[in-house]
Parts: sequence; structure tokens; C-alpha cells
Amino acid sequence: MRFLTLSPKAEAYYQQLRERRMNPRHHIRQIVALSEIYEREKVTRAIEDAFTFQAFSCEYIANILEQRERIMPEPGALHLIRRQDLLELDMPEPDLSIYETDNKEGEDTDDEEPEQA
Repeated sequence: MRFLTLSPKAEAYYQQLRERRMNPRHHIRQIVALSEIYEREKVTRAIEDAFTFQAFSCEYIANILEQRERIMPEPGALHLIRRQDLLELDMPEPDLSIYETDNKEGEDTDDEEPEQA
């Protein structure tokens, strides 16, 4: 049986299908068909994950494979379009005086030439 070569857990998965499903052969055929569409490694991983989750059905395998193939867009910045969605924050004005330069006595400036000894 070709299904048994798909994964080390394939035989245990098949046994669970026989116990839980009315027509396990249908599920096996569908999973083998999925292995012709998707890469073998992906089907192997899907069978093992489905076994871990105790999900015994060809639909579960198909769902796992489809979810992993779906490319989700990268999340972007949140854009607020309504005024009531904005946060009402009171921020104090920043103190920019720390950036003002005062020439204190004894400091070298770029305009002055250094003293020569």
C-alpha cells in the first residue's frame, strides 16, 4: 500500500482511520492523491501533525496542507481612520533648551584658533 510509505506514523494513522471512519479506504485514497499534489515531505509532516492532534480524516490532512501553503501578508502599521479611535493623550511640550549651545568661558570653539606654545 503506497500510503504506508508516506510517513513512519502512516500505519498507526491507518489503524485509527479504520477504528473511527466508516470508509477508511476513501480517506487513504484522498491522502495519496494529496501526496501527488503536494511535496512528499509536506504530506509526511501533515500526517504526523494530524496524528498528534488526533485528527483522523483526509479533510484534516488537506486542511493542514492548505493552511501551510497560504501566504499571509506581513502585518503593517495600524491606520486609524476615525477620530474616536485616536487615543486622548496629554503630552508635555518637550524641553528643547538642552539643545541650545552657550559658549562658556574657557571652552574652545571652532571659530577660535588654539593657542600655540
